[in-house]
Amino acid sequence: MKNRNVNQFQKDLIKQKYHIFNLDNMKIEGYYPRELLEIIGNAPHFEKKFKIEIGKKYSVRAFFAISEPIDNEVEYQSGYLDLKLIMHENQVYVGEVVTELPPMFVLKKGSKIKIKKENIVYQPNYK
Repeated sequence: MKNRNVNQFQKDLIKQKYHIFNLDNMKIEGYYPRELLEIIGNAPHFEKKFKIEIGKKYSVRAFFAISEPIDNEVEYQSGYLDLKLIMHENQVYVGEVVTELPPMFVLKKGSKIKIKKENIVYQPNYK
């Protein structure tokens, strides 16, 4: 039986149609579904051995809603999303999506989103 309480992860997917993974949120009980944490727990741990700079490209883990909500949950797909950072103010960065995404996803190449440094998982090494 599914939990009928809406967690923040699902709230983001329902409201925004996407969610950007945040390593700090893994520490919050119930923030992410247990099944997702098991998958992420098996993934390599990313250590940020790079300086975050405006104008450079970075990757975040993005989740996209692919269904309508049923019992306050949506199905989702995920993958890495590359962003070129274009602005930084306080603890928030603005990144422009440089990844070509499927047409059914809410974000498109050129979309601008706000992220925090905790969202950045690695710096790609391609040009």
